[in-house]
Amino acid sequence: MNFKRLSLVAVQAIGLGLMPGAALAAITDTTTFTGTVPGTCTYASGATQSIAMSYSAADSGTFTGTTANIGINCNFATKVTLGAVTPKGSNPKATTNTAKLKKGSSVLATSGEGASSQVDLGNNAGVTQNVTIELTSTGASTVGAYEYTVVLTTLSS
Repeated sequence: MNFKRLSLVAVQAIGLGLMPGAALAAITDTTTFTGTVPGTCTYASGATQSIAMSYSAADSGTFTGTTANIGINCNFATKVTLGAVTPKGSNPKATTNTAKLKKGSSVLATSGEGASSQVDLGNNAGVTQNVTIELTSTGASTVGAYEYTVVLTTLSS
């Protein structure tokens, strides 16, 4: 009989051929899928209101006015800020102005010459939360038309 010598490498190759799983590395592919639900808010009452203010002679002339309900509906718990009270155009006399963001009888935020800080609205996702803005302007003693702008901002985070 003619026997040939098998080298050690040949023996290993024969062994791996009999057990193919041992020769292959176990590999995996891990894929991560991500998505984001966009935060959305709407104002049920629309984005603008014009409010006629009442006038009294108190405190050298005082204007007061309160918006109708501003319905805020967000799909997340949100924060809000109340912008500075800004004279729109040129009022006949400089006045001292205070705006209050109210939820029912509770004051959430107050602004004047500067904006309020961020405050929690205290809303639940998907539920409309009603707020109002109350403006008081004192020192309006000169005859003429006075007009002010206050911006309510609903923050996304």
